[in-house]
Amino acid sequence: MAFTGSTPVTVTMTVYNSEGNIVQPSSSDPLYVNVYGAPDGVITPTQVVLTSGSSVTFTYNGGAFPSNMELAAWMDDPTDGGASLGTTLLVQQNRPPCTLGAASFDIGMVATVPDAIQVKAVVGAQASPNANLQSFTIDTGSLGVLVTNYELVNGPEVHGPGAPGQKFYNSSGLIFSGHYYLAPVSVQLTDHSFVTSNPVLVLSVDSVACHPNYPNCQKPKSYALHYLGVGFDRNKTSTGDLFDSPSENAFLQLTDAQNGTDINQGYILSARGVTLGITAADAHQFDMVPLSPNSTVPGDWNPEAGCYQFTNLTGQPQFCGNLLLDVGIDQMFLDLPSGQRPPGSYDSDADNQNEVPTGVDIKISVLSSNSIRPPLTYEFHAVQPPTDPVGPAPTFVQWVPSDNIFVNTGRRPLLVYDYLYSGQCGQVGFRPGPAPN
Repeated sequence: MAFTGSTPVTVTMTVYNSEGNIVQPSSSDPLYVNVYGAPDGVITPTQVVLTSGSSVTFTYNGGAFPSNMELAAWMDDPTDGGASLGTTLLVQQNRPPCTLGAASFDIGMVATVPDAIQVKAVVGAQASPNANLQSFTIDTGSLGVLVTNYELVNGPEVHGPGAPGQKFYNSSGLIFSGHYYLAPVSVQLTDHSFVTSNPVLVLSVDSVACHPNYPNCQKPKSYALHYLGVGFDRNKTSTGDLFDSPSENAFLQLTDAQNGTDINQGYILSARGVTLGITAADAHQFDMVPLSPNSTVPGDWNPEAGCYQFTNLTGQPQFCGNLLLDVGIDQMFLDLPSGQRPPGSYDSDADNQNEVPTGVDIKISVLSSNSIRPPLTYEFHAVQPPTDPVGPAPTFVQWVPSDNIFVNTGRRPLLVYDYLYSGQCGQVGFRPGPAPN
């Protein structure tokens, strides 16, 4: 579309108080609206204080914006001392060409694969260079930042508490509950400086419970949780889960002196560390897989295509559907209708029929229309605890009865491949890593 002048963009918002009633902004209780990630002059204004009405009109000058821009709004709720909060993305109608960034940031690591990937971060204000830092687990199998309520650091960019919410993790059966806030997230780098996100929606946790349909769930003694859910196509998991947009992915909302416009919003994960921001030098080392746009969540992407195959079972049966490299877990999940499981692929013990027996050979592949050979492919021998896995093999492989064909690899493929995700370009990439010890 060709622009010959400025174009108005109107955003209409509905604000609810804690009692569920629609409220209007006023001079005593204004509605604050900020646009983050805009190149200078592309959107004006980028900050609005609304004292009446429910709509804000911005002026778009037709210029390029390489990443989706985040719109965040908040309004104090006089009924309970909290706040009404909301975020969304401003997405280009026509997808722009992929623009690789000039800036990238190497994160200082606390732990990495085969253990959980952990980094130092603080949610809220940075009181001093190293104050309030906690070890946060990176998870590509979920979306949203969770922090224990007493470790959320108040500051001028922190707004809330907002609506009550919860996050359900189906790998454990645990439900973490609390209230939403709007807050920036700062992650410590290898040189002990920080990279910081724009304010994003976060969940401040004050309790934990087991889902009633998970009888084997073990409730922890503490509700303390520090989680950076940075996955795509990982939208709301249950009632009360408001994490449903890439606007809530802290790794895709980074900012700097250029308003984040020089950052290709994405990350690289490996056994050696984590890099935020995708540069040309990095991207050219990966076999890239294009993703298709998510039709229901603007700015999000559908998962990559993948297969799992049983190479030492009769007929070497293979099943192809979608794949998730989920660094939040060390096991593997295979989704398939129960009646289609090949003989020998499930345990004969009635109590363990959802587990793949020790000794079964499994091959995992990622499919791509851009490549003749799979960008990721590896094989392993399945094991069950207490046997330790070798190389990229998961700690165990579990069947999930489902109408869909899907494989959640867990994080151990990072022992043999590096993984790239660009939310800006809609791509994942894979690069063979150093041979495991």
